[in-house]
Order: sequence, then C-alpha cells, then structure tokens
Amino acid sequence: MANSVPYSEEFERGLIVGVLSDPSLLPKVSLIVQSSDFYNSKHKEIFKTITELDISNVDSVAVEGHLTDTTTKEYFQQLVRDSDSILPSLSNILYYAEKIKSKSNLRKGIEIGQEIIAICYQDNIDSGDALPRLEGVFSSFLRTRVTEAAYDSTKDAFDEFISTLGKRITDTSGTKTGFRSIDLVLHKMEGMLVLAGRPGLGKTAFATNIARNVGKEKPVVFFSLEQPREQIFERILAAESGVPLEDIRTGAFIGNQNHVQQIEDATESLEQLFARVHVDDTSAVGADYISSVSRQKYFEQGEIGLIIVDYLHIMALAEGNTVETLGRAVKELRALGRELGCPVLLLSQLSRQPETQKEGEGRVVRRPELSDLRSSGEIEQSADVVMFLHRDSYYNTSGYIGAVDPVEVIIKKNRNGRTGTTTLNWYPAIMKYDEKAYDGVEDDFNW
Repeated sequence: MANSVPYSEEFERGLIVGVLSDPSLLPKVSLIVQSSDFYNSKHKEIFKTITELDISNVDSVAVEGHLTDTTTKEYFQQLVRDSDSILPSLSNILYYAEKIKSKSNLRKGIEIGQEIIAICYQDNIDSGDALPRLEGVFSSFLRTRVTEAAYDSTKDAFDEFISTLGKRITDTSGTKTGFRSIDLVLHKMEGMLVLAGRPGLGKTAFATNIARNVGKEKPVVFFSLEQPREQIFERILAAESGVPLEDIRTGAFIGNQNHVQQIEDATESLEQLFARVHVDDTSAVGADYISSVSRQKYFEQGEIGLIIVDYLHIMALAEGNTVETLGRAVKELRALGRELGCPVLLLSQLSRQPETQKEGEGRVVRRPELSDLRSSGEIEQSADVVMFLHRDSYYNTSGYIGAVDPVEVIIKKNRNGRTGTTTLNWYPAIMKYDEKAYDGVEDDFNW
C-alpha cells in the first residue's frame, strides 16, 4: 500500500506556468483551486501572489517583485527559466486545477482521519463524548466541500442578493408554520424559535400541528423528550382525521363506522407524511445527541425543513449551574440550525409568575413576558423569535373548556420583524389548531 502524500509536482508547476502564460485563465482557475490547495509551500506562496495581483498586471516580473521569501524567489526564477519545457497545452489548465483540488481533498481526508484517531486515543474519553466530536469533525469537512464549490466574492454575493429582492414576494423556499396569521408576521421560520407556555396549555399539540404542516413539503426531525412517539402519533392522527383523541386512545372509534373511515383516510396521508417526519422519543438526551441524529437525517434526506425539541427543560445537561448549562445547550442547538440551514423550534416552560396576577373570577390579567421564561437569560438572548401561548380557559377554576377554544399566540420577540398577538382556534378534542379570522391582522402588529 502506498504511503506517499497525495500530491503532484507536475500539475502544480504546470498550472503556475500556464496562468503566467495566459493570465486570462486565472478567473476560471480560481473558481476551482485556491493557494491553500497546493502542497508545495513555494507553489502555495507563488499562486497566492499571482491571485493577489490585478489580472492586467500578472507577469513573471510582477510576481517576482511581490515575492518576499528569498528561497521562493530563487525557485520562481528557475521555474520561469524552465517554463518552455514545463508549459502544458493551455486546454489542459482546468484539468490540472481539478487534479490539484482532488489531491488537496484527499490530503484533507487524511488530516480528518488523523484528527479522529487523536480523539479516540485521548485518555479517559468515552464514546458518549467522542462520537459527537467525531461527527462534528466529519460534518465540518463536508460543509467545507460544499462552501468551496459555491465560493463567491462579497461583491458577487451582494449582486446575487440584489437580484433576488424583487422575487421575495413570491418566494416559497422558506419554512412556514402553516398558520397564515403567524406567517404574515414571521414571513418564514428562521434561526432559533422558542415556543413557551405553562404545562398542559397546548405547546406539544401546537408543535405537532406545525410539524404536520411543514412535513407535507419538507423533512422534519421531532425530538419528543417527554412523551413516547405513540402519543405523538395519536395527536397527529386525531388532528388529521378529526376523530377525538380519547376515542383513538381507547379504541372506541371502532364502534363508529364514520370514524373508522376517517382513520383509514387519514392513515394513507400520514404514511406519506411520516416518510418525511422523523419522531425520536429517546429520553434524557442532550444537545450532542440531538445534533448527531439531525446530521444523520440531513445526510439521508439532503435537507431538513425544521427541527423541533420538546422540550428544553428536560434535556440532559452537563453538570454545573442550571442557567449556564441551559445557555450552552441553547447555543449548541442554534449553531446546529445554522450548520444544517434550517430553523429550530425549541419548546420551553414558563414560570408561575403570570398566574399570581389575577382579578375577579380568577381571570389572569397579565400575559406572559420574556422575563417569565424559566432560566430565561440565554434563551431570551439567543432566540430569534419568542412566542407564548395563552388561553383564558387554562386558568378557569371550573375546568370547563369549550369545543372550540380561542388561543392567543403572542409573538413577543422577533429579531427580523414585527411583534404582536394573533388568535387561533383550538379544538381540544382532536388536538388541532386552526385559523381564526385574520382580517386586518397586519394592522395589529408592532415593529
């Protein structure tokens, strides 16, 4: 087995001589290969110098004048003298660039392998700590390949940005909640979104409704840390079929032929949905596990439309101050979303503070505030969007909830747009949220 480093002296020398002979090739060559892709350190410095010159000034005299290392300058002088014997057919220059890039990628692969070996040989490391680090190393390598292939200058990126402005009104590429009144405000889900509410208020049901909406078009990864996935299936089936959740759980729907047919019809559509929606109900996991599974699904599906974590306060956290460890987990999940190019919806609990401010008949006066987020500092700071759910009926001491119950969705923070409150209809029997009238909603929100 060969042990030599992947590298071709001939290709590197030939490429340098070729672009000196015809500098007009340099823009095309630079899209394929950068100075860091050269193995020979002298070739690396020479090519870097060439690319830093204005293309109209590229010749052997100008390049030599900008070289600072004496040894490299002497090497370059000899390279120029030998150029007639080295000069390849100019039609082969791009092939040379591709081969140099290929060798560079192989060397990076070797470096990744060495880094992986070094991690695994560390004293006192276990697989729980090592595997996420190994995945991170490999994921970084894959992302580098993608970004290099799509490399643009800042000016080119800005020009592309300007060209898309007029098309944004019809852009459907972003991930939306599927609730128009909310999407009118958010436009699309981006970055880290936090959905907060008191226990039992309907956070999980709302999250499953969003997962169902998004999953019709894009892959979704749903981490249910509190409930087994059978319960998630039950909720989504109830919302999809219109059959009461209680009848699904107890099997009582069997006695109603209409309900049986509704279940059968819903099952067909949900089988397609769950080809895109992955529900992981592993309990007591941390951000490392969530990152690992999400990356795996990203590589399998080619994209992820949304990651949902239900919920933050029961994640496994490192030892230490709770506020600090929660903060680190939030930052890691936010970074994961950026890495995979998708929004992350993080469910969170509220403190009991709003419940202490009531007026006659027990009605809660104060709606939730950002300060009501449990261990709120880092959550509030890192989140791009913070939404609260509020139902007056939740605080009704009689326990009565109507067949249709209004739910306020309070968008309290929106880094990229407006804030305000909209109202959805909540159908508790079937765990479904639906639009309430949204006429004039655009006038109800504040920047």
